[in-house]
Amino acid sequence: MSNDVTPGREPERPRVEPEIIAPGENFRPRGGRDNIFMQFGGGDGVHRIFIARPGWPAIIAALLIFGLFAAIVFVILAGIVVLWVPIVILGILAAIVPATARMYWGRIKGFLSGGR
Repeated sequence: MSNDVTPGREPERPRVEPEIIAPGENFRPRGGRDNIFMQFGGGDGVHRIFIARPGWPAIIAALLIFGLFAAIVFVILAGIVVLWVPIVILGILAAIVPATARMYWGRIKGFLSGGR
């Protein structure tokens, strides 16, 4: 196994101490707002990610985008149905017409041969 300790170098200590929240306490971040934020150190410095609660405009915009997507899917499905209806009708006719034509052709042959 390899040893990750480099001689002459101290292990890196955490830059920020974790905040301990007692059980049952309602934790509110600094600033009194209801946000989520994360801070982490990367190879090129410390990054902070801030996620806020969506407001009414963001919720309405998300619903409009979802509705637009649903409308596009509906139009595509309706187009597929409109395209397939004539194809199905032609298939049904292709199955019925030859059988009917055979029946009438048999009657015509019988009539012409002087059968009936």
